[in-house]
Amino acid sequence: MRSSGASGGPGTRAATLALLAALCAGALAAFAPVPGTVLAIVLLGVVLLGRVALPDLGRAAVLVAMVTALVGPNLAVPAAREAFAFRVLAGLIVLGIGTWLLLGRGVPVPDGLGWPAAIAAGWTGWALVSTLWATSTADALRWTIFLLMMSGLMLAIPLAASTRRRLAWFLGALGLTFVVAVLVALAEIATGFRLPTSALAEKVGAFAATSFFGNQNNFATYLALALPYLLVLPIIARDIRLRALGLAGAATAIVLILFSGSKANLLATGIILLGILVVLATDPAMRRAFMAAVAVVGLSIMLIVPSMFGAGIVPLPEQAVVKLDFGVLQDQVESGSGSGAVRSSLLGTGISIAARSGGIGVGAGNAEVVVREQEGYAGVANLHNWALEVLVDTGIIGLALFGALYLYALVGNLRVARRTHDPWLRYMGLSGALALLGFLLGSLGPSSAIHFAPMWITFGLCLTTIVLARRTTGNEVGR
Repeated sequence: MRSSGASGGPGTRAATLALLAALCAGALAAFAPVPGTVLAIVLLGVVLLGRVALPDLGRAAVLVAMVTALVGPNLAVPAAREAFAFRVLAGLIVLGIGTWLLLGRGVPVPDGLGWPAAIAAGWTGWALVSTLWATSTADALRWTIFLLMMSGLMLAIPLAASTRRRLAWFLGALGLTFVVAVLVALAEIATGFRLPTSALAEKVGAFAATSFFGNQNNFATYLALALPYLLVLPIIARDIRLRALGLAGAATAIVLILFSGSKANLLATGIILLGILVVLATDPAMRRAFMAAVAVVGLSIMLIVPSMFGAGIVPLPEQAVVKLDFGVLQDQVESGSGSGAVRSSLLGTGISIAARSGGIGVGAGNAEVVVREQEGYAGVANLHNWALEVLVDTGIIGLALFGALYLYALVGNLRVARRTHDPWLRYMGLSGALALLGFLLGSLGPSSAIHFAPMWITFGLCLTTIVLARRTTGNEVGR
């Protein structure tokens, strides 16, 4: 039974908090109207939350936060680019959770989410500790805040999408966001139109699309993470409309990856295609799906290979063909020029810095600071390698924690894909596992992934799959 207000239940806590906040808001408003008004709004939120039986508003906020995280700085106030919609919403969600806990309402951790939550908390705590020896405390705190905010989004997704119906809403929102992102990209290619946040906005003759993601490598990584969720639809789904939607979406994603000239994400696409065949070929229960997979993979290869040589169905510009030539990359490394040489140099520099730190890292967010201090610094400080960035910033402990999170999600989703008899969960498990496998190389695309929303959202979807599988099958799947 619910405790009464007289016994110190939520009603008493809400009334006490409301009275204290009203006094503070009134006193503050006399000297500073804006903060006083903000505090009054918080007061209203406390009272409203005290009357809410279930955090439906919180679930909606997580869904909107997920979408705004993908759109990123494009939803910012022109005069305050750093305060874009996702960051504001993330702050409000944290405030709401804090208020919820103050009211005595717990946040239950479902089976399957305990270890990821502990890993995220440990990693964030270790990043915060690393600020003690970081050269730039400001950069360390900024990186740690990003880690807290993005891992919070990752964990919030399985909490909010806690049923199949809610997960369907989340996938629908992600699908619509994908469509809008693709339309923006196609407009870029066809007309040269660029969003103000695009790194190519001022570059004449740039051929690639950046969509919401600032540069073409980030956009290509987003496409590669979304690709498995499209490719697996025509293999698993029985509805002809879903199959057609998956084929059309996958073809569009592959074409845009080719247009980006991102070799890392082209290789990620290859891993995804190979992974589909390996997983399904080794599962006796999926023989029929394997035949469909062979057809889907064959069509994908027919689209990719000719295009790499400029002779595809959708002819690529010469610049893209050159960028996708792996022979050019090898020549750059050998000659010490171009992006290939820069990447090779950054790899060696990063490993050297990590070794000199004694394995504890140089401090969260300080990799770029230390790279700039190196002799012969050539003007590129981003490591362009997520695993290396984690190692340099937070050392072996940070890399081990991220590795544990990655393996937990990957192995858990593979087990769901292979053990469940539920087509819906099999689709989510197979797609999530393939997305994570592709990200092994796709993560070499972005300059940094600490605030790269598609990565964290993919992890969130993978954890949601594990949680739903355990709940659906009574813990027989996902362990």
